[in-house]
Amino acid sequence: MKERSAPENLRVVTMRGKLLPVIFAAALGLALNAEVYWLGPRRGGPGSGSGAGTVAALLPGAEKVLFTEKVSVNGFPCTMEISAVTVRMDELWPLLSKSKVENLSRSGGTVRFQLPAGEKMKERFLLIAPRDPRKAMTCFRMLVPEKLPAADRWPAELPALPPGAEITAVTRFGSGGVCGEFRNAQEPPYVLLRRADSELRGKKMFCADDEVKLPSGGRGGIYFDAERIVWVSFDESGAGSFFSRRRK
Repeated sequence: MKERSAPENLRVVTMRGKLLPVIFAAALGLALNAEVYWLGPRRGGPGSGSGAGTVAALLPGAEKVLFTEKVSVNGFPCTMEISAVTVRMDELWPLLSKSKVENLSRSGGTVRFQLPAGEKMKERFLLIAPRDPRKAMTCFRMLVPEKLPAADRWPAELPALPPGAEITAVTRFGSGGVCGEFRNAQEPPYVLLRRADSELRGKKMFCADDEVKLPSGGRGGIYFDAERIVWVSFDESGAGSFFSRRRK
C-alpha cells in the first residue's frame, strides 16, 4: 500500500488528543480530548485477518484506509493505518460490550480493543470520538505480535518515567515522533500531571490547555515551544502515555 500523508483535517485529530494512544497522531490527535496510538501492518490488505468480519460489521468505514505511517514498536516494524468510522460512540459501545473482542476498555471519548489475527499476532484498535458527535470517529489500527519485544530504554525526548512505572511500549514514527507508554505508576493522575507539568515548564515549554489547573487536577496536557510539541496523558489504573514531536 502506498504511504500517504495525513489529510489536514485528520492531522488536527491526531495532533490534539488525549488519553490516547497511542501523538503523531495521534501526527497527535488533539481535539483536546483525544489520544494517540500506533498501529501496525496487516497482511493481505484491508479486510484480511481472522477478525475481518467483526470489524466490517462493527466499524463501518474502517476498511477504507485514509493514510499510513511507518512506525516501530519496541523495535518491531509496523505500518500505522488510520481511517474514519461513521458509527457514533454511544451506538458502538453497547455493540462492542456484547461482542467477543479482547481487552476492551474505554476512557472518556476513546476505546481500545484487539482481535486475534492468526500466526501469534493481534490486531489492535484505538477509536477516538470527536467533540462533535455528527463527525466520524478516527480509527487507528495495527498488527503486532501477541508478545512484543521488551523496550530497552525510556526515550530521552520524553518527560521522565514516573516513579515505579514499568515501560510497556516505545513507538517511533517514520515522520519523526516518539511515544512512550507505561503502566503501574505509583501516583494518581493529577500528581503525575503536576510532576510532568513542572518538568516541562522548567524547560520553558508552554501549556496549550492548562488542564493541570482544573479543580480535579487534570489527567493530561499538551505542551509546546518553538521546536517541539509534547503530549502527556495519565489513567487511574497507573497507565499513561507521552508523545514528543519536533515542529516543522
